[in-house]
Amino acid sequence: MGELTQELIESLCEDPSSSRERLLHVGGILFSDSGLDAVSTRELSKAAGVNLSAIGYYFGGKEGLYRATIEHTVTSVQTLVGGAEESLRDSLAGAGDDREALAHAAAAFVRAVLGGLLGMGPQNWTRHLIMREIDHPTAAFDTLYEGIFKPLNQSFGSLVAATSRRSPGDAETIILTNALIGECLIFHRNRPVILRNLGWDEYTPERIAMVVGVVVDGILDALDLPRTTAVAS
Repeated sequence: MGELTQELIESLCEDPSSSRERLLHVGGILFSDSGLDAVSTRELSKAAGVNLSAIGYYFGGKEGLYRATIEHTVTSVQTLVGGAEESLRDSLAGAGDDREALAHAAAAFVRAVLGGLLGMGPQNWTRHLIMREIDHPTAAFDTLYEGIFKPLNQSFGSLVAATSRRSPGDAETIILTNALIGECLIFHRNRPVILRNLGWDEYTPERIAMVVGVVVDGILDALDLPRTTAVAS
């Protein structure tokens, strides 16, 4: 168990929240750190400070606890970006062929999504669990895909289709969509590498604003949209 993982668990167990909530968050921390198979029920119950039987009582077993951590992760991300996806749909519906309006819609969406992702600090276990599930998919990957990645792909895809006048199902549209998603996710997924490259210890609000501004301009350029600074970060 890593030092950060131990610190997170210790701070969590000082919280007087319910046994179920402690198990859920301790499970998320341990699963994101070591993976489903490597974590035992005994380790989970000990770390959460609950009886071994509590895992079965609340979640039906270790696999049920893992599914609950995935569902919690999906809900957390949907809360983070769901409003941005809805706003994008409304903005695209009203923009028509107005390139300036499309630029504002794109900028607002990217700022909300990327700013939200980078605002998830290193102690947020949900982002670690997402990365682990991508690298080592389990039976729960479908839940993660349907709840997070499919809607994100649809949102970016609708943006690409609206600005290029191509079908959302066109191969080039899908490729460009994933390229734009990658421009956002790389700063989240490769966090330690990028922070080291920049000589930063962490993403502060000012640094997040800087990253978001550069990425927004790059995405507007890729979509052949005018750059806009009207949308505050």
